Amino acid sequence: MMINRWLSGVIFLSLLSFFAVTSAAEPSVKPSDVRIIIDISGSMKETDPDNLRIPALNLLVELLPDQAQSGVWTFGRYVNMLVPLGSVDQAWRDAAKAQGQSINSVGLRTNLTDALARASWKVAADSGFNHSVILLTDGKIDMAEAGQDADKVNAAERERLFSEVLPVYAAAGARIHTLALSEEADKELLQQISLETGGLFLQASSADELLKAFLKAFDRAVPVEQVPMDDNRFDIDASVKEFTALIFRKGGGKETRLVQPNGTVIAYQGAQQQASVRWHRDVNFDLITVQSPEAGSWAADADLDPDNRVQILSDLTLSVDGLPISLFSGNPIDLAIALKNAGTVVAEDALLRLTDISLKVTAPDGRSGSKLLSDPEKLPEDGVFREALTRLSQVGEYRFEINAIGRTFQRRQVLSSTLMEPLRVEVNPLPAEQKVEIRVIPEGANVDSGLSRVIAKISSPDESSIIQSMEFDAERQAWLLDLRADKGPGSYDVVLNIRGVSKGGATFKSKPDDIRIEFPLVDPDAPVTPDNQAEEAASTADLPAAAEVAPAVAENASDDKASEVNAATDKPTEEKAPEEKAAEAAPVVEPVKPDLAKRFAEQEAETEAPVAEEEGIAWWVYLLLALGNLLIFGGAGYWWFMKRRQSKDAAAPASADHKALPDDLQHDDLTDEDFAGDFDAFDGESEEEIPLPSSAPSSMGGDADINVSMDDDFDIDPDENKAADEDWGEFDTNDDPLADAADDDTNKPG
Repeated sequence: MMINRWLSGVIFLSLLSFFAVTSAAEPSVKPSDVRIIIDISGSMKETDPDNLRIPALNLLVELLPDQAQSGVWTFGRYVNMLVPLGSVDQAWRDAAKAQGQSINSVGLRTNLTDALARASWKVAADSGFNHSVILLTDGKIDMAEAGQDADKVNAAERERLFSEVLPVYAAAGARIHTLALSEEADKELLQQISLETGGLFLQASSADELLKAFLKAFDRAVPVEQVPMDDNRFDIDASVKEFTALIFRKGGGKETRLVQPNGTVIAYQGAQQQASVRWHRDVNFDLITVQSPEAGSWAADADLDPDNRVQILSDLTLSVDGLPISLFSGNPIDLAIALKNAGTVVAEDALLRLTDISLKVTAPDGRSGSKLLSDPEKLPEDGVFREALTRLSQVGEYRFEINAIGRTFQRRQVLSSTLMEPLRVEVNPLPAEQKVEIRVIPEGANVDSGLSRVIAKISSPDESSIIQSMEFDAERQAWLLDLRADKGPGSYDVVLNIRGVSKGGATFKSKPDDIRIEFPLVDPDAPVTPDNQAEEAASTADLPAAAEVAPAVAENASDDKASEVNAATDKPTEEKAPEEKAAEAAPVVEPVKPDLAKRFAEQEAETEAPVAEEEGIAWWVYLLLALGNLLIFGGAGYWWFMKRRQSKDAAAPASADHKALPDDLQHDDLTDEDFAGDFDAFDGESEEEIPLPSSAPSSMGGDADINVSMDDDFDIDPDENKAADEDWGEFDTNDDPLADAADDDTNKPG
């Protein structure tokens, strides 16, 4: 086994080296420009009492790669360039960490607009950098002085932000990632800033979560390569030139140490004398960078933490395209995943056959699902593994983990995206009017109601459907639709398709959850009486069902009266409420009988005639008829039984021998319930692990424990024709003035 593994590793590296020499590399990726903006207003004394903004800044400073560009700004009432914009090297890192110690909470205002305006210096599309901003605040725009109208002043600052400042970032393709540190933060504003620039919105409910929120924003700002870390163990292959291990340390926890494949231990004290090791220790984490590391299995002797990670520098990388930073409900995600060597996609079957590609998605509520994307028997010709995700609908942060597990290497990408709902849907039933009012309401003032469109597809009980545009009501500030039972009683399905445009020009598509309405509407607050029960049954039931209502109600009424009589003989009669007395006094069958008499008048007339004839027929005639029927039906039953027995006996040899079937199909006790639901359904509170079948190819089980389940929010294998059905044509016609603009998706892949 070890020899086979060693040989496969040698073959892999040999083919990889050959492929790197014979293939032309893609154009190099532009270096990153990361601008960090930190709130130092007075409210930070409460939201960040331990001033964890300092270690959070130190973390980003240490993780920034060489040749990147970065700067740090702080803001309260005034804006200060704390660390000048410059090229990242060790001297810049040392200066940034020294200046970061002055971060405080003394600002009197929250000058967010000016902070973004000052930080936009030298942000341009032709700058040669990929621009990103990480903005942290715990409040909202607050610039009104004493005696000024606060609402008017702050509204003007907000307007300047969207009309003058954000367009500079949008024109340069710069993304602004916003972090809200408290419930008091203007989350609506921060979401709109991220939406306008294609950035990530995150919320940290406490200062303890601040560090990891910064880390998620950093992963979107600076794509880095990682290797999986399980139980603080990780593998380093020969192609890795450098790795950086981030180990979170609990208060009073053990000292962090790294154990090399040869057993040698690297500790903080000894690392200071090693030229190949750079060790940064902070209040709650250790960041260790090792150059030219030994290939093999490494271990971190430290506290376990799910966010411990190892990022590497290597020519062999895992590329993930098509994952937007901002998500919208129902909007499909088309992922393209590939291994790259020196920037070139690896498409050789000999290499890909030895690699397992997997995807794991974690929803905002913590549920997760994963799937193996690679199949050694069905490898993509161009080396790109494609996967579609639909039906993402939970508002909040999604986590996407992509792993490539080979015989001699491992690669990992972990990316966060936030699902936002710029518009919310309200469904208001009005039983008295027998209609349902559907409203689509903008969550904020940044949605352009003139350019945005909401289309409704209504499916009726008769299987017909219509598509109509919902009109925007300026007075009620919502798109409105009144749904009535125009096609009769039954189920009406409403599917909404939203093509939104922000006031800054950003476009987004959203498909909220489907709406199902049952007509006629029933008022849940109306008192339930036998009268309205019978009327509802008679009005909604089909003809045969209605015919059965009267005797059933009458029988129940008789049983109820008999029970009351028996109860009265056993114990004293209790005083009944007026509603109960009225229900007993009301004739139960009368409201149904007149209707039944009209419907079945002819049947009653026909049944009365034979009654008169029955008196003239002798009893023995009925006896002969009964015996004749018994012989006929008995003979037919015997013939059917013998025929079935013969067919069963003929099939018995094949079904009796279980060896003729695969082991996983030898089950005779399965019911319909065993097959209910979707294969990808995942209703548990945590991830469900489903082991791979024993017949799986060897490359699918050796290096990774991969399950094939998916959360019910994720449709990992969508219907290929589903997208075409949801567009409905109207959004895709040349006459649509929004078609070109909306199809140019501003949500850039991460």
